[in-house]
Amino acid sequence: LIADKRHWTGEDISFSHVSDFAPFYDIDAHWETDGDLIEGVRKNHERLGRRVFNTHLRWEMLPKRAEAGAAVDGVEDDRTQRPECGKFIHVTRNLIDVVASFYHHLSNQKEGQYTDDFETFAREFMAGTLPFGSPLDHLVSFARGFSNSETRDYRDQSLLLINYERMTTNLRGEVLRIMRFLDLSITDEVLEKDLLPSFRFDSMKCNSDRFQPKSVTWLNGYKFLRKGKVGDGRALMEENIGSDSRLIFEFDEWIQRSKYCDEIERLLGLNQEDSEDNSTAVFLSLVRHD
Repeated sequence: LIADKRHWTGEDISFSHVSDFAPFYDIDAHWETDGDLIEGVRKNHERLGRRVFNTHLRWEMLPKRAEAGAAVDGVEDDRTQRPECGKFIHVTRNLIDVVASFYHHLSNQKEGQYTDDFETFAREFMAGTLPFGSPLDHLVSFARGFSNSETRDYRDQSLLLINYERMTTNLRGEVLRIMRFLDLSITDEVLEKDLLPSFRFDSMKCNSDRFQPKSVTWLNGYKFLRKGKVGDGRALMEENIGSDSRLIFEFDEWIQRSKYCDEIERLLGLNQEDSEDNSTAVFLSLVRHD
């Protein structure tokens, strides 16, 4: 977005922390008591020409109507409602890797620190008793949104599905999808020389002060950008196999019991097409570890 703004206006915008321009939507510190954004964020959004947020909220919890509050004609169910107030990018990652990442996250923050072992954490993750609840319910909530917003024209799309694993293997292709979705104008030279190198995990880790969340107090010098490796969660689960631990098997049984795959296929269809826009394939891949 900053590169697009620079393309159109020549204004050189920089940031010291990502939250300067893309704060957490659901954190009180970014809002005034009257409901307006705090001045610093508001001014940065004005410079950017867009309002940008990140969030962990489920799809049905997100605002989808224009600020005037007008109802969307013919749509009353927030679970599948197509938004008229903006665009949403849903970033996903394989759930076994999410378990590992979330464990290290909660174990190394002061507020609400998790103090038990990984095996216990993984079982609580599957039970949906950790902060943010069931990860499967979260995914299904967004699948409902995608079930009502599929279209081939990126300019008309309200939601875009991005997958971490795909970004690790085809970063350029995924960035181009985001550019089309947001209708951005960025030259190939800027993309190749400036943007793609800065989007890679190693580059972000070297500049971790710009991305380390400020909403909690970190312990033991913990770095939020830790490994970024695909398969790290499976490795951690396999380390815990032994004695009575059956984490990988329990994970598979949990997915089967939940009927998650059946629900995804019901909502999005059984799509066999080999396409970057096959949302069914992405949602199903999130619970596989082979």
